[in-house]
Amino acid sequence: MKAVVCLPTRNEKDSIQPMIDSIKKLRLPLFISDENSTDGTQEIARKNHVRVFQRDGKGKGYGMRKAVEVARQLGYDVLVTIDCDCTYPAGKITDLLKAIEGGADMVIAVRNMKNIRPLHRLPNKIHTLAINILFFRFFGRRNWLHDINSGMRAFRLGRIRPFRSKGFDIEAEITVRAIKDGLKIAEIPVEYEKRVGESKIRIKDGFTILMRIIKERFLP
Repeated sequence: MKAVVCLPTRNEKDSIQPMIDSIKKLRLPLFISDENSTDGTQEIARKNHVRVFQRDGKGKGYGMRKAVEVARQLGYDVLVTIDCDCTYPAGKITDLLKAIEGGADMVIAVRNMKNIRPLHRLPNKIHTLAINILFFRFFGRRNWLHDINSGMRAFRLGRIRPFRSKGFDIEAEITVRAIKDGLKIAEIPVEYEKRVGESKIRIKDGFTILMRIIKERFLP
């Protein structure tokens, strides 16, 4: 199994160095899927000998598309994505990869909801509940999911279909596609820390994510 880690970035100069340092300790290959950062993010990555690839459009969805494209081109079997804001523990990447080796097609890092800001916690609960209800017939109560908006996950590239999402609805789409395609999804609990730098997500993104979940229920 050949695995690679991608950090999706847009102006993350305050957090990218500690994220790179944490991932390098794991001795895993790493690259950046960037959105034309102008604050020095790209320069920091290159100074650390981390390759930077630019997205084809604006939004996290485009960042994930580029991550998948690059990982496949470089010949990797498994892609790990983790938000570049120091909220998720990079050391847990090894646990995600162990779950992949154990037979999972996708592994989601599940955050403790108590550590998520209330403004983000409630929408996440709504989105997760929506997926569990709308897609219940695909996987049943035994596989009830707990954090579909998690920005840390690993998946087998050979099992993932092309994405449609452009923005922060990408995690919801990835999760829904995995459910509909019958992929084996595992969850790993992780700690969740306060974000370094400014959050990019806005209230309107919560509605976009919910609409994505509903649309995907009826799309092929």
